[in-house]
Amino acid sequence: MNKELAFEPAVVGGIEVKNRIFRSATQEIMPIDGKPSPRMFKMYEDLCEGEVGLIITGASAFSNLDHYPGQITDMKSGHIAELKKLTDSVHQYGTKIVAQIYYAAAQLFFNPEAPVYGPSEYVDPVSGLTATALTKEQISLLVKEFGQAAFVAKEAGFDGVQLHGAHGYVFDKFLDPTYNTRTDEYGGDFENRIRFLTEVIEEIKSRCGKDYPLWIKLTCSDFLPENKGITVEDFLAVGVAISKKGIDAIEVSGGSMTGTYSPLRSKKHAAFHLEEAKRLTEKVDASVIAVGGFREIDVVESALAETKIDAVSIGRALVREPKLIKRWMNGDRSKATCIACNGCFNPNGVQCFFDLTKEEQEKQRPMMEMMRAKD
Repeated sequence: MNKELAFEPAVVGGIEVKNRIFRSATQEIMPIDGKPSPRMFKMYEDLCEGEVGLIITGASAFSNLDHYPGQITDMKSGHIAELKKLTDSVHQYGTKIVAQIYYAAAQLFFNPEAPVYGPSEYVDPVSGLTATALTKEQISLLVKEFGQAAFVAKEAGFDGVQLHGAHGYVFDKFLDPTYNTRTDEYGGDFENRIRFLTEVIEEIKSRCGKDYPLWIKLTCSDFLPENKGITVEDFLAVGVAISKKGIDAIEVSGGSMTGTYSPLRSKKHAAFHLEEAKRLTEKVDASVIAVGGFREIDVVESALAETKIDAVSIGRALVREPKLIKRWMNGDRSKATCIACNGCFNPNGVQCFFDLTKEEQEKQRPMMEMMRAKD
């Protein structure tokens, strides 16, 4: 086994990277008035100094149908000056940066007064909000807005964009027949349920050029009983279909916010989506990135050496230790100190629970309890 495989340069999803350990999208909740804030610049600077190979931003809003407080919204306005400062600040370290763009549908946490839409009318199990079914005109508008957001990202210097297709947001809801009960060309069989996603892919490739890297984050399974929700077979079928449409990289996540296993709550065994990611590599030409449970460099190296995945991504552990990768590179191979308590998901800006004052910790405990590990 090549013990330095994780730290070698590579081309992943059409992007040349200095190593194969990435920062997975982590909702920073730091932008002010839709623009990157000094706190966000500092967070990214710390990650870059810590030798992360690539940063995927927290989800960015772009549609007038959707706004989540604490997000970058310049993808919507098209004002790229501050975004260009952010990408320039990352690039000076040799790190690459991908903008995650998404539409939340009805799964909101901090802005319940916003209008909420989805593929059909349903009560969202996370927010408790009732989604209004998107009209075909609104779907067409969203397709165009996704394309415009990707174009703005390209103009601002992002090395690529990632669609958030996991964890109950809009693409996930369209793919899931539990929530997508439409009877038109966007609902029913698999081809119809994936249509919205494939139209977005085609629009982005049309606006940005076929060579501009387009990534996606997918749920490998909702891990629900009785084969409900998104299953592994659904995930593999989606991966094959969108790889043929030109998706350049697929980041493999899993779980739902409401199931017995949540992507935010898990303390499961290491590399807990690796098996599904491995199965995907056998079926697609797109690069495959595994996320979840990579807190030991030995596990990272084994995953890269023993499967065909192209990279791994890390979220919470880099909130706790932004310079974790540099520590590993410098020979300290001890496990990440993150304990997956989920206290970092803070409406005042993501921050390790153990870096808060005692008063701040007490205020944060209800959120941590909601997201605590169930398994």
